[in-house]
Amino acid sequence: MVGVFEVGAVPFNPDGWGPPDSTTATAPSTTTTLPLHVPFAPFSRSEKLGRIADFTRSFANANPSNRPSSGKPGAASSESPFDFSLDLDTFPLANPEDDSSFRLVDAKPPTRPKFGPKWRFNQHRPQLPQRRDEEVEARKREAEKERARRDRLYNLNRSNQNQQRREAAIFKSSVDIQPEWNMLDQIPFSTFSKLSFSVPEPEDLLLCGALEYYDRSFDRITPKNERRLERFKNRNFFKVTTTDDPVIRRLANEDKATVFATDTILATLMCAPRSVYSWDIVIQRVGNKLFFDKRDGSQLDLLSVHETSQEPLPEAKDDINSAYSLSVEAAYINQNFSQQVLVRDGNKVSFDEPNPFANEGDEVASVAYRYRRWKLDNDMYLIARCEVQSVVEVNNQKSFLTLNALNEFDPKYSGVDWRQKLETQRGAVLATELKNNANKLAKWTAQSILASADLMKLGYVSRVHPRDHFNHVILGVVGYKPRDFAAQINLNTANMWGIVKSIVDLCMKLNEGKYVLVKDPSKPQVRIYEVPADAFENDYVEEPLPEEEQVQPPAEDTEAGEPNGTTNDVEAKETDTNLMVMVPWDFS
Repeated sequence: MVGVFEVGAVPFNPDGWGPPDSTTATAPSTTTTLPLHVPFAPFSRSEKLGRIADFTRSFANANPSNRPSSGKPGAASSESPFDFSLDLDTFPLANPEDDSSFRLVDAKPPTRPKFGPKWRFNQHRPQLPQRRDEEVEARKREAEKERARRDRLYNLNRSNQNQQRREAAIFKSSVDIQPEWNMLDQIPFSTFSKLSFSVPEPEDLLLCGALEYYDRSFDRITPKNERRLERFKNRNFFKVTTTDDPVIRRLANEDKATVFATDTILATLMCAPRSVYSWDIVIQRVGNKLFFDKRDGSQLDLLSVHETSQEPLPEAKDDINSAYSLSVEAAYINQNFSQQVLVRDGNKVSFDEPNPFANEGDEVASVAYRYRRWKLDNDMYLIARCEVQSVVEVNNQKSFLTLNALNEFDPKYSGVDWRQKLETQRGAVLATELKNNANKLAKWTAQSILASADLMKLGYVSRVHPRDHFNHVILGVVGYKPRDFAAQINLNTANMWGIVKSIVDLCMKLNEGKYVLVKDPSKPQVRIYEVPADAFENDYVEEPLPEEEQVQPPAEDTEAGEPNGTTNDVEAKETDTNLMVMVPWDFS
């Protein structure tokens, strides 16, 4: 049986909203059934009213632990003045225990202001501490990055200072300056960066030698399928200076040009601002002609290693990782690499004349000499002997290649392990080599551009073990177009020729005689000395180079049966034409 709910008389309040202060004064004759002393909550028309009951609620699934949160619209508060119990006889459905879990229902979302920031976390108060922690952590990370950046700058400046002191203390001049030499001029490298000169396309006067084809299978070598570096003991490599070249002598007698040089000497001049080690070039002014030569025993034929690196190399000459030992090892690697990546099936591309430096019956390395002429002025031409090491056939056309090898001796000096990074991060490996060997890579690029090679191949050769400088493996070969690679390493062709043109103009103003251009070992500048006519010849007595700096054949260790690791890996021998022939060491 459902109880009957009777609504008593509702008094009228003529003074305002809500019930009157005294119901008996307004309606004395009206009897009310309302409970006595029931308080009324004050309200205004602007307040939001919620539903008074929820008829869709299922009491079976009611969870007494779900307490309504105070402060939300339509939620009942435990401190409500209407907190009283009803008579269960009159209202049998009412349960006083349900009052604590009772709440009003309001499905409408809370109103948002039309203006002002819309803070997303205003509706999720429990996330405020977490977001505050994230902001604190973000600030900590930014502070840590800033601190690391300052540390790097500090270490970089400190390393530069140490590098300058190390250069001044350790690096020696490539040639002993004699007291009777007269210094004519000194040119700082800062003036070279402002020079620019454009030359027209060169013309080929003569091609000599023969080339073997490049083996494309070496392009697929990875550190996982490395290949052992072979030794070519029977092939001769010729490093002939300018005035000893019979072809250049013939062209000079025919008055084909005014200036004569080789690609190695021109590349050294073109990339002089990037050099750190000392070097020297002999200049001879004969009549109206100019010859750029290298000295006997000059280290221009050797390859520098870690020349531009900030990590100092061991100073001891007997250390296998010293600057001199590494340059000798790099020359040995470069020679053998240039012959191993060829298809050695006897098929060669021959040119106008055979190798001008080889005797009959000699087995020579795969090389072609391009004697090229550039126009420097209206009445001034330059002839240079340029080298290419291989040829490849692309679209039924033969393309010339230059072959060079980078060598890794110890990963702790470079900071990059080629066996781990070469396959996945080849760009990082190349960037590290560009930082540590900027001068060597720039000279290789300049030589490729001078020879108009269509492609330059760079090989990555590493030691089998960091302490074993006799055995090496090829980890990869990459090809680049010379002019694209020059743009990548910021090598400007116009600036290179501007440096050569300025030095040629300076030397053409000198009197007839012999001069030497020396790179200062401790300062970024070059100096020009006037030397006697018999300087650097056999009958000229000068202070000899230290024994460890002279090019000598290897000395065999009779006890161990192995060559020592402190001498050169190439030996020099004189032929009947008084030419320098470079052959690899016998490491067996």
